[in-house]
Amino acid sequence: MLRLAPLSLVLLLLAACDRNTTPVPVPSPVAPATTTETYSGTLSPKGTNLHFFQVQENGQVLVTLTQLVTVPVAENPAANPPVPAAPATPVTGAVKLTVGQQALSTIGVTCSSLKSVVTPVAPTPQLTGQALKGTYCISITDTQDVLPRPTTYTISVAHS
Repeated sequence: MLRLAPLSLVLLLLAACDRNTTPVPVPSPVAPATTTETYSGTLSPKGTNLHFFQVQENGQVLVTLTQLVTVPVAENPAANPPVPAAPATPVTGAVKLTVGQQALSTIGVTCSSLKSVVTPVAPTPQLTGQALKGTYCISITDTQDVLPRPTTYTISVAHS
């Protein structure tokens, strides 16, 4: 009798399931991006920077890395060894862009990845998707060690 108890419980649970349910549709249409925020800063070689943005309405999110330029270096012949001048130059290598949500780790605040891409600068969005209302983060990381020295960047985030 005790051996039949687990079997009868499974059968009871299976009978309770309704196999004729239809899936809940995703809300449609998706709200277009109505707000554009621009973030900029200086990224060190092998470094990561974070920025936060607030989505006010479920809708589209478009992320574009629009600028990546090395910081100019002034000549310093008195330094040991002497430092030659280096002009600001565009970086053509790819860095990692991540859209996610704030997370705490043993090294501090990070951006947990919801979607990411390794990309160079481009005139069109490199990351596209949809987000529910809430707070999100965008991180930029030199994962492939392409930055020769500190580099300024500009990221555009369009959202609703």
